[in-house]
Amino acid sequence: MPIVEALTTSFSAPRARVLLGPDADEAAMEAVRALDREVGALAGLEPNSTDGQSRPFWADLVTGGATHTAAAPNASNPTAVAPGERVELILVSLPADAAAVVSLDRLALMAAARLRFGGVLAVYTHSDWNQGYLSDPTGAVIAAAQNADLLYLQHIVTLHTPVRDGQLRAAPTPAAAEYEVARHRATARGLPAPHLRAHGDVLVFAQPSEPAGDRA
Repeated sequence: MPIVEALTTSFSAPRARVLLGPDADEAAMEAVRALDREVGALAGLEPNSTDGQSRPFWADLVTGGATHTAAAPNASNPTAVAPGERVELILVSLPADAAAVVSLDRLALMAAARLRFGGVLAVYTHSDWNQGYLSDPTGAVIAAAQNADLLYLQHIVTLHTPVRDGQLRAAPTPAAAEYEVARHRATARGLPAPHLRAHGDVLVFAQPSEPAGDRA
């Protein structure tokens, strides 16, 4: 099951309201909508990079499709989340260099402000060491969420590569084929072999209290 569908069904019920990351694409929107959820985008968070070279941080969750800006509910789009409406689930994808791409503190505060009591923020990310050093955003993401008074629930490892006979076996995907080419070139040039990403990380947080603005 694609990870966007797995997270949606694991952390929300039918007819729940779900927000996706700022650069969510139409494939992700449709995947959530097909599960009988209202869907929208977490607007107002701009990436730190302005050079146009950074990959959207939702791109690792699903492939293909153009970026999508959620519209307000209307007769032709009744399953959109209204602007400012509290939601049951927020799904965000971040790259290994998350802190350099987006303000994690702002992201966490925005998520906390939009989650209803008991709502869940699920952050999909991954580590990387292809630049010769380890980039692991999990600690920074957890710290930002806790600073926003979100409760850290769990860390889920999501395997990209199946395990067979006790070993990771990369499937013959385009990504695996590209890795084999890159590994061959690195070996031929006497360079360290690149890293084939075998897993991702899902960090799960909850809104433990009723937002002040909703209290009587």
